[in-house]
Amino acid sequence: MKRTDSNLLHGSRGQSLVEFALILPMILVVMFMITEFGRALYQYNVLETATRMGVRAAVVTNAGQAVATAEAQMDSILIASRIPLNSVTKTVTIEANFGGDPTVTIVRAKATKPFNWAFNGPITMQGNGQVAKKTLTLTAESLMKSETF
Repeated sequence: MKRTDSNLLHGSRGQSLVEFALILPMILVVMFMITEFGRALYQYNVLETATRMGVRAAVVTNAGQAVATAEAQMDSILIASRIPLNSVTKTVTIEANFGGDPTVTIVRAKATKPFNWAFNGPITMQGNGQVAKKTLTLTAESLMKSETF
């Protein structure tokens, strides 16, 4: 059998490989973005849980031990979740006369943490343009009315 050049030019043997090579970078970028969003959401949920458990522990103790108890509870949640304590800024306050009502005292806990992206540094685009790395600050706050003080 004689092979003609027209069969070689109109064949589609490598078409799938070329299409895959063109689509692969876009798929990898989307997967990376999903992974980073998941990491940020996980760390935010840990901060939210830590503040909620901190104020819950504080409102059932006496006023003198409330702040220390809340901070200890927050630290235990952060340690269990493998978030370094030195990366989180924690504040616990007791606020009397909340909302102008002298009978209402609340405990407020706030935790703030900068999110560390997996990719460090700016992204250089074609034409020497750059996309700068933005800082994302995760902040969680909980407050609860105290019935004991």
